[in-house]
Amino acid sequence: MKICIIGVGSELLLGQIANTNAQYLSRVLNEAGHDVLEHIVVGDNAQRLKSVLERTLNAYEGIILTGGLGPTKDDLTKQTVAEVLEKDLEIDTEALDAITSYFEAQRQVMTPNNRQQALIIKGAQVLKNDVGMAPGMLVEKEQQKIVLLPGPPKELQPMVNRYMMPYFNDTKNTIYSEVLRFAGIGESRVETELMDLITSQSNPTIAPLAGSHEVTIRLTANDINQQQCQARIAPVKKEIIDRLGQFYYGSNETTLAVRLMHKLEHAVAIYDGVTEGALNVKLKPSDQRDLLKGYMLHQAQFVTSTADIYTQLFESACFVQALYDVQDAVSVLFENGMVYIGFLTGNTIEVIEVVVSEQQLKLFERTSNYIMIQWLNHIKK
Repeated sequence: MKICIIGVGSELLLGQIANTNAQYLSRVLNEAGHDVLEHIVVGDNAQRLKSVLERTLNAYEGIILTGGLGPTKDDLTKQTVAEVLEKDLEIDTEALDAITSYFEAQRQVMTPNNRQQALIIKGAQVLKNDVGMAPGMLVEKEQQKIVLLPGPPKELQPMVNRYMMPYFNDTKNTIYSEVLRFAGIGESRVETELMDLITSQSNPTIAPLAGSHEVTIRLTANDINQQQCQARIAPVKKEIIDRLGQFYYGSNETTLAVRLMHKLEHAVAIYDGVTEGALNVKLKPSDQRDLLKGYMLHQAQFVTSTADIYTQLFESACFVQALYDVQDAVSVLFENGMVYIGFLTGNTIEVIEVVVSEQQLKLFERTSNYIMIQWLNHIKK
């Protein structure tokens, strides 16, 4: 089913809240095998909403509206939809009883406008609101489904899972995505390395996306079930990792810090002359096994400043290794447009060099990612 999601509310256009409902609905509908093709946001204006509805009713099999079901004057979604569909509104007695009971339990006076929340479009399937007051509803118009949902996510999400999705689970196909995560490489280089795959993509599709100092590649397949989708994705994923494996650290919700801390085999201490503590901030919350025993920021007295950078790396790594009584230590220092990362095990150090400009160096989160991906690659060796 081709679906459009319409968010109703001027607060969305004003940037007062994020449209997380559209994100959530897109995910669950795509997982059920539907194609969400458009997101629209409309302010609290009946005429503009009417115009959007008239257009989308001619273009989509499914239209899902969020917000505008409350008791105030600017809550106009159901009234506008009813007008466009040329249907009347009627009171849902079960919803009205629930609203009345709520006010009685709270020992509050129920103002007349709260009755508006119990209005539904005549002939609609009522979607019960287990968390709030205003029910949702589903209207079927020939082969189309028009759904009205409340705006608060804490009300919308249970309603979608329990009451809306059974009407949308009759599709024979499943859409499944896997997100591959990369660090230490830019989006433009990713696209260049994979251009032939991107150009010839069909099923699965390949979508690179630049994130917060990392790059993700979303692979999306369409088939009869999740297992078949994963089978379609597997060879494409393998080809991508064969080309970009040195930058790959995990899939889906995995973070770079979690992946790195999971791969560590011994306790370690870090000497940081580059990120001003940002590396520690990223790693420590993921240190479930308490392997990060110490972390020290660079100070001139701990190294021989007149020595070459490799000697400084060795001295600083040995310093924290002895101070925190660990087998492994990592030292990161910067000199002349280069970040030097020293990995010390026992008395042996391996040095990796990463080109980073002084301007880039100030982006501590990005630099931390560079260090962590190089550290992961060192562990793989």
